[in-house]
Amino acid sequence: MKKRTLSLHWQIIIAIILGALFGFYFTEQVSYVDWLGTVFMRALKLIVVPLVFCSVVSGVAGISATDGFLRLGGKTLSYYLVTCIIAILIGLFFVNLIKPGEGLTITLPETASIISSSQVSLRDFLVNMVPDNIFQAFSTMNMIGIIIFAILFGVFLGKSVHSYAQKVQHAIEGIGNVVMDLTMFILKLAPYGVFGLIANVVATDANSLEKLKAMLESQGLYMFTVIFGIAFHLFVTLSLILYIAGKINPFKHLSKMKDVLLMAFSTASSNGTLPLTLAHVKSRCGVSEKLANFSLPLGATVNMNGTSLYEGIAVLFIAQVYGMDLSIAQQLFVLLAALMVGIGTAGIPMASLVMTVVIIQMVGLPPESIGFILLVDRFLDMARTVLNVYGDTVCTVLVAKSEGEKLNF
Repeated sequence: MKKRTLSLHWQIIIAIILGALFGFYFTEQVSYVDWLGTVFMRALKLIVVPLVFCSVVSGVAGISATDGFLRLGGKTLSYYLVTCIIAILIGLFFVNLIKPGEGLTITLPETASIISSSQVSLRDFLVNMVPDNIFQAFSTMNMIGIIIFAILFGVFLGKSVHSYAQKVQHAIEGIGNVVMDLTMFILKLAPYGVFGLIANVVATDANSLEKLKAMLESQGLYMFTVIFGIAFHLFVTLSLILYIAGKINPFKHLSKMKDVLLMAFSTASSNGTLPLTLAHVKSRCGVSEKLANFSLPLGATVNMNGTSLYEGIAVLFIAQVYGMDLSIAQQLFVLLAALMVGIGTAGIPMASLVMTVVIIQMVGLPPESIGFILLVDRFLDMARTVLNVYGDTVCTVLVAKSEGEKLNF
């Protein structure tokens, strides 16, 4: 008789609840369990680089050997670009409609101790898209640089006529399979890691009723605007795109991705969720391995629906608090800036904050003003990661459907 076990998503839900309760009631003892989350995130980061590199190289090599590489790449990037633009427009619409920053009688922080404007540079981002040392890119997790190198390596590997090229491709695919097996083992430990992560978040950010009350009073409407925008894009926009463009039942797709979305929410990391995303999109949705290995790692780096939406809302919210009325032209500039820096945002917790500083400086706001939204950012980071990851899966199944693949819907 087969032993029944709880599904991963139920294990994660239970871990989230228990972690929140532990963090709230045993704040002083959270150091006994927070290491679980730290170790889990380190384990995920450990496998991200080899997983992304092997997946992209094998995926691109397999596709570039055919005549459809440019077509497939064009489709994938087009979907990612369109959904990101729509996400930013939704964010700008709701922040202008709700106006969460108007009328707030608060004192803006003069300094932001966590993030310094010297940490970010748009010029450096553009330059670092082409790494001068691939091993340094691996060690610093420069995902854009790794993706670009892997795509180029895969293209020339797939088109190579040398006798050893196929052996190299098989070796990389073999390493990728081993890394995936290791990944599935690490994912079985997810509930323990999630417990430690959530306990630490609750103990750190909501360890007093007074702090929670102050947060809700000053930033509750801002949080609502971000969450509502994310929910609208996820449940309405992306669902309509799935149904209209792909004739796919959005509720079925959402159900197949529930484990992935819970992992994204609890870890707040697109890269950390990538192993589970790859596994579920292939096994549950029926997307081919070569397409999933190409589209999803690329999406985890360049397709930031939630991040782009959030950055637009955050910048306009801060401008409203300062009493600045941004014109349509200035808001379009925010759209382009959010789209550009969103592509370079690392798929790790709180990375969006760093890139938001770039846009804040572009519109003439002091970079220190980022400190005002730090208090509530961890929860919003978890929410926008859900949209980032879900957007990747939607684009991937749409491309697969357009390529005539038989999906499990």
